Amino acid sequence: MKFFEDVELHEIPYRFSYRRITSENYKGFYHCHQGMEFLYVYQGTGQIVVNSKVYPIQSGTFLYLQPYQLHHIQVEVHPDAPFERTIISLEPSIFEHHFASFPHLNVYFQYLWKNELEEQVLYQIDDNSFISQLFQHHNAGFPKYQLDAKQQNFALLLLQTFQFLYAKGFGNPMDHGLNPQRQLRYSEKIMNWIEVHYSEEISLDTLADHLHISKYYVSRIFKQETGATLMDYILARRIRQACLLLTTSNKGIEQISIEVGMNNFPYFCQAFKKLVDMTPMKYRKKLQQ
Repeated sequence: MKFFEDVELHEIPYRFSYRRITSENYKGFYHCHQGMEFLYVYQGTGQIVVNSKVYPIQSGTFLYLQPYQLHHIQVEVHPDAPFERTIISLEPSIFEHHFASFPHLNVYFQYLWKNELEEQVLYQIDDNSFISQLFQHHNAGFPKYQLDAKQQNFALLLLQTFQFLYAKGFGNPMDHGLNPQRQLRYSEKIMNWIEVHYSEEISLDTLADHLHISKYYVSRIFKQETGATLMDYILARRIRQACLLLTTSNKGIEQISIEVGMNNFPYFCQAFKKLVDMTPMKYRKKLQQ
């Protein structure tokens, strides 16, 4: 598995994958992206875990993922019920200047890029098929352009997509109607607790006491509600933080290992390489190029 699914920052800093279909062997796992990602679902039933919340996925679902945001998509897939979606990924710093001529849209772009969001999923937003037709139109034009023109066309797609979402009030902190209060699932309470304690030695007994349930039920309910094991999530959360520290600080790799709650340095290096497909040192050097 690949912990980071990202765009090629030094060559083509975006991806537009139109109506991608998976009809079998879809295995989700915890991972993150170095850029922003939008995903519009045409077909598919399942759920996504993002920002310590569990959201259902269905036809007409629109998802937004911020850079380096840990998430896990689980979809029930078989030949008669495929997972069909359009994916837009981008390195936001490359396209930031395209929003400069549109002040309100630029503020919205910066907000979705950098601010903490209450909700990142919308349902049945495309009542008049605008977004579907927009994606179809740009997909038809992409093969006609050379590389530079493709990037310009992609920038236009971004502007139109952000304008559509802005008009819908997506991610707007003033629109309380989009963020109804709901009862948190156990898995969401578990992830919220881990967010505070992932850098410590995690005890199932302490977590279970916090939730007032048995430690055996903690692991079982987390797997049942998210589709992944509790240990997989904890490891992914720690590796994500390690990646951030490797790129935003000059701290030594062993110190970073300790700060993210992995005191066994050889195991940290082994786990990092397994998830990221390179050693921590190579990862740091790659991002500094």
